[in-house]
Amino acid sequence: QGDWNVDLNNVDPGVYTLRIDEVDDASQVISRIEMPFKREDREKLKDQVALDANTPIKNVTVQPGSTLWAIARDRYGEGILYVSVFNANRDKIRDPDLIYPGQIFDLPETITE
Repeated sequence: QGDWNVDLNNVDPGVYTLRIDEVDDASQVISRIEMPFKREDREKLKDQVALDANTPIKNVTVQPGSTLWAIARDRYGEGILYVSVFNANRDKIRDPDLIYPGQIFDLPETITE
């Protein structure tokens, strides 16, 4: 039916590639999707999340099709604020038009224009 879920409780912190294969009756792969997946260290997250459920997310893992504009629109409500994401991650981004799945960007709380 296309529905699935997976328990990832025993995965060490790090960046992984989550891959899902659709196979036919002969177990041959007929389609595949891959996506970067970041498992955060639970101890680091405790301080950020447990204290306040309204605390904004501080990082984002770039997904296929992501743009700085879309990340900024989701985080700040306006795509034009992509400059804030770019400025906070200049060490990881050479060209703001070229970001790659699996990159992990900091999302600043303060907005720069």
